[in-house]
Amino acid sequence: MHKLRNRLGPLRVLDAVHRSGGVGRAADLLHITPSAVSHQLRRLEAELGVQLVQKDGRDIGFTAAGTELAVQAAQLFDQLESVLSKASEAGANRRIRVKVIPSLAIKWLMPRLGSLYAQHSDIDLEVATVARADDTDLHNADFVVRRGNGDWPGLRADLLFPDELVLACAPSVAKRLHTPEDVLGETLLNSMIAPDFWDRWLLSTGLTANSDTRFLPLANAVLCLQAAAEGLGIAVTQRAYVTQDFATGQLVQPLAHSARSGDGYYLVSHPARAATLPFSLFANWMISVK
Repeated sequence: MHKLRNRLGPLRVLDAVHRSGGVGRAADLLHITPSAVSHQLRRLEAELGVQLVQKDGRDIGFTAAGTELAVQAAQLFDQLESVLSKASEAGANRRIRVKVIPSLAIKWLMPRLGSLYAQHSDIDLEVATVARADDTDLHNADFVVRRGNGDWPGLRADLLFPDELVLACAPSVAKRLHTPEDVLGETLLNSMIAPDFWDRWLLSTGLTANSDTRFLPLANAVLCLQAAAEGLGIAVTQRAYVTQDFATGQLVQPLAHSARSGDGYYLVSHPARAATLPFSLFANWMISVK
């Protein structure tokens, strides 16, 4: 038991790095220094006797063992949060709790939160992140944002944006891309949370990756887009995530083609909860915000 308690701190750091997509962002999230984050990761590796992370350009990437541990730790932390939330359920002024995947939180939700508070300054919001985009578990949340067809029996599902994959890269890289075939000659930045996105986009053009295709795996879409902005390769991502980046010119869409699955990203909740204040105000804002 004491060993577990001693490892909770390093596990929390591992979870923060995985959720936020890098050492620097995890340090900001935890209010500690990047060197402290690295020290905690090395400590956890030493105690477990297994390599969890490895150098990946300017930051770190997860090994297979590291990814598995981070995902399972996230699930356990979610369960623990559920226990704690039930303990505080008696509070009269509960926060609105919403769960989203990290890339959606950073690239879609956070840039829009200012308009929520401008309209509803008294809303108290708690945002948690989860690893899977198809998880509709509401046991410790009022709302979740999930990808699918919107058909979840017994739950209310409101479409936020369609599942539409587009390419994004730096303007300098875009100059080399004229046809979908040109993409296969570049480095393809691949999110480890959504490893099938490149296959989906290529297949929609009639192409498939081959033995010469160069993939650079990164923890999530946020890291992929950052690497794309640095000119390190091409990212494939949800169109909704890059509208602001396209508007500023930091990233461009090199080819007009997009891959649509017919699914979408939905705000999911229990119908009774979404119909009562202040939850209905939040639901209506989420559905209407652009």
